[in-house]
Amino acid sequence: MTMRQLAEFPANERQDIEVLLRQVGFAAQDFEISDVNGTSARQVTVRRQRTGAESVYDAGPGAAWIEEFESDLECGLFGQVSA
Repeated sequence: MTMRQLAEFPANERQDIEVLLRQVGFAAQDFEISDVNGTSARQVTVRRQRTGAESVYDAGPGAAWIEEFESDLECGLFGQVSA
């Protein structure tokens, strides 16, 4: 298994995440985002440092998991935007 931090994600995926976070009012540095490539699937873990809220997303090829992450941001799973 290989673990990567957000800085090691493909550029287009990293950019999509950063744009999404800006759109909803968060900063990328507020989150710890990493993934693990196992033998059968990739999982992305997102943790907001300030609140400790964390979620794990099953991520196949591409960046479809980002839609799930966006939904979680919008419903307040990771808390409210800091002032």
